[in-house]
Amino acid sequence: MCHQKYWGHEEKETDVAIATKLFEVFYLDECDSVVLVTGDTDLCPAIEAVTRHFPTKRVFCLFPYKRKNKDLTKLVTKAIKVKAKQYTQHQLPNPVVLANGTEVYKPSTW
Repeated sequence: MCHQKYWGHEEKETDVAIATKLFEVFYLDECDSVVLVTGDTDLCPAIEAVTRHFPTKRVFCLFPYKRKNKDLTKLVTKAIKVKAKQYTQHQLPNPVVLANGTEVYKPSTW
């Protein structure tokens, strides 16, 4: 026995789902612009492909706080950075009251 620890990564196919939806909404002409909230370069091939196949459509990238990616910035119509203060200014009320009256509270650490 080697007594080594192994940390694995499970692919959730999120990037594939986002890329597929990006193509779908442009192909079906459901919108003219898409905002992707990501800093993940795995989406670069999808962005390159949709901008090539749908040149009149626009793709924007909204980078989460402390995330930025030069490769994505080059590919999109515009890249926007979220500042820390913006997270606190745009949170949902606490609690959020659902249509059925259920109250959902955010964690105290938020």
